[in-house]
Amino acid sequence: MTRSESPDEVLVMAAILGDLEAFEELVVRYRPAVVRLARTIVGPNDGEDVAQDALLLAFKALPAIDEPHKFAAWLSAITRHRAFRFSKSEKAHLSKRLELDELLLEKIHALGQPLTEKSENREAMERLEELPEEYALPMRLRFVDEMPVKRIAAFMGLPLSTVKWRLHQGKKLMKEKFLSEGERNGE
Repeated sequence: MTRSESPDEVLVMAAILGDLEAFEELVVRYRPAVVRLARTIVGPNDGEDVAQDALLLAFKALPAIDEPHKFAAWLSAITRHRAFRFSKSEKAHLSKRLELDELLLEKIHALGQPLTEKSENREAMERLEELPEEYALPMRLRFVDEMPVKRIAAFMGLPLSTVKWRLHQGKKLMKEKFLSEGERNGE
């Protein structure tokens, strides 16, 4: 089994024992979801900063995790907490990073990479913004970030069936938007 196929719990335990590559794999898996959740709460301009702060905080708090198999939901809760606490004073705090944070940024390459939207996805992203957030976030994670449905459910702390239903409803809403716009444009 390759590291990318390892369950979250195995990677969490390895990271707790000091394996930075295991934590990097967790970051690669969940960073798009963390950034999207942060952007949803604080807006697109500060989402990257809040996401990075949440991931660093998660790394520092990793030894205290009670249930490693629930890492995704735990990370989601940390992200929401950091995003809701975000303010101008937090922004100032982010600019004064600790040495450990800088070291982690150097060692864990995936933390320093901004989440960029491909230009070909721009129109679809704009249309997703028109959807209610309960549908938009899972749609972005699934179809833009190509995150597996089970991982989306774990991150959002929702049953798999709920995520599947939201994806189905989101696609249905998108289809209705395309059809109604086509009719208005005389197509």
